[in-house]
Amino acid sequence: MRLEELVNKNYELLNQNDLHIWKYIQAHKKACSSMSINEMAKLCNVSRTTILRFAKKLSLEGYSELKVHLKWDLEYSINMADEVTEVISGGYIDVINEITKKDFQPICRLIYGAGRVFVFGSGDFQMAAAKHLKRLFLHGGDCLYDVDSITINKEFFKIVKPNDLVILISLNGESEAIVSTAMELKLMGVPVISISKMKNSTLARLSAENIYISTSEIHFDNQSTHSFEATAALYIVAELLFVKYNLYKNQLRQG
Repeated sequence: MRLEELVNKNYELLNQNDLHIWKYIQAHKKACSSMSINEMAKLCNVSRTTILRFAKKLSLEGYSELKVHLKWDLEYSINMADEVTEVISGGYIDVINEITKKDFQPICRLIYGAGRVFVFGSGDFQMAAAKHLKRLFLHGGDCLYDVDSITINKEFFKIVKPNDLVILISLNGESEAIVSTAMELKLMGVPVISISKMKNSTLARLSAENIYISTSEIHFDNQSTHSFEATAALYIVAELLFVKYNLYKNQLRQG
């Protein structure tokens, strides 16, 4: 099992220090694969015991097994160069299988009952998916307001009301900006629907409803800094949400 899958599986056990360690590892996989536990602890500004506890929370025996998994991940990146089509398409199949099991009724109910629906993407790809969702809903006769900015500013919180709804799209669901936005909305009593790739991310836990996606990451040169993350799953989710919502509306009209 890849490290990202282990993190996702054991997410509820992880605290802020663990998430900080994981973020560092993700950004420096190759370097971390040959580091001593003391070196990693120093670079992450935590104790070696904290690193060890992080490994054990992932159901690993210790730091040595964590390094083994890191090397496997790097080897996987190299080996999958010849299987890139299967890897990416397999990722999309995983997304489809996951959202097929999802009950969209509560989400559709929130959208239908909202005064206004705002949608925000926390990065370039996420913003593009937010705009796509807006276009789809407009095609169905419903208006979504996309927050067209890098971050949600203070002015937005003066506009949004408790009877509104906010859809937040974030891949990891852990960035400081997106988490603080979700926390502020929760304090205001504004419900949030989140779309993220971590089932139990901080964003997901702050949301009334969450749609989970998985993504496939391709490393072009075995360096985590030179990679591509396939995000078309966001568009699959957007289109399915649009279809589910319009079917929901039709059922209400007929009933």
